[in-house]
Amino acid sequence: MKVISNKIVAIIVSLIIAIIGLAFFACPQELFSQSIEDELKEVKQQREDTQEKIEEAKANELLYVDEISVVENQLLGALSELTELKIKLTDAQDKVAGTCAELVLKEEELDAIENELIDNVQILNSRISYIYKNGSNHILGLLLSIDTFVEFTSNLKLVNLFAKQGNDNVHLIKDKRNAVMTIKKVMMELREKQKDHQIKMNDLVVESESKIDEIETLHSQKKNLLSQTRANKEELIRMEADFAEKEDELIKILESYKYGIPPSGKLLWPASGPMLSGFGYRIHPIMRINRFHSGIDIGAPHSAHVIAAAGGEVIQAGYFGGYGYSVMLYHGGGYATWYAHLSSIKVSMGQMVERGKLVGLIGSTGWTTGPHLHFEVRIDGAAQNPMEYLP
Repeated sequence: MKVISNKIVAIIVSLIIAIIGLAFFACPQELFSQSIEDELKEVKQQREDTQEKIEEAKANELLYVDEISVVENQLLGALSELTELKIKLTDAQDKVAGTCAELVLKEEELDAIENELIDNVQILNSRISYIYKNGSNHILGLLLSIDTFVEFTSNLKLVNLFAKQGNDNVHLIKDKRNAVMTIKKVMMELREKQKDHQIKMNDLVVESESKIDEIETLHSQKKNLLSQTRANKEELIRMEADFAEKEDELIKILESYKYGIPPSGKLLWPASGPMLSGFGYRIHPIMRINRFHSGIDIGAPHSAHVIAAAGGEVIQAGYFGGYGYSVMLYHGGGYATWYAHLSSIKVSMGQMVERGKLVGLIGSTGWTTGPHLHFEVRIDGAAQNPMEYLP
């Protein structure tokens, strides 16, 4: 059981070492054209995707602008309708108020007529009562107690006139009373209709105001969407500009690898010593996995000299992960050489180095099992077998 556990631990450790090793031994993208070409393709694809998103954002922007225009027209129409409804509501309220005032006047007129009717009825009742108490002899006495026929005739006319006036007044008052009652009934019906109309108009105003609130909410939502779309569009345009700038930068880097003339003839051995490990797949000495070896390892004592295999420009000088301290020289025509695991670097970035000049000292920095030089040859970024270029 303990043996199995130890094996499991060993496997886990080996996997961790492999993963870390893959990270540390990865070639720097900024140094090799093959990696830069891959990065350039990715940047171009990202730029194309961003351009498509920009066009989509522009289409959405136009769509939201049109939708906002439609909503604004709806809002103007609703506001105009609300204004008309409010005017009609005010007119209805005024009519109800006017009808109520007129109805009050009619009620006052009716009260006056009813009072007048009561007075005339009382007078008529008094006359009837008088006649009833005194009988018809009184009237005959009034008519017979005269000296001349002219006086008789006059008294007769007077009695008839009183009787007629009494009856006419009663009928007139009743007619007025009936007319006022009819007018009052009509006005009450009119007032109820006007009230109903006022309620309907008020409901329409409330409905119109609710509709306007909905339209204003929709308008606000559309404006927010438009604002967000424009902000996204501006951000996408900025990103597209960054991608374009990065694309130009990568193209320039690729073009820079093509300047100059490649070195003629064989390269110099960069260090004195035997080849410990060749180019191609091998079992990694630390990770113990089958892994591609992109150069050769040359055995040499610590601090031994490392020289330039050909004249060129220093395009990388510093510490890089599992390669430790390393130097890369560009020789022209897409040719470059790389010197890794140095204990010390003797050149600097941008420096021109002649063939055979010192670039660094042998060491064991980075992932190594001892002092040696890891030497690579790359053409247009692709790793080549150094033994094909060395004598």
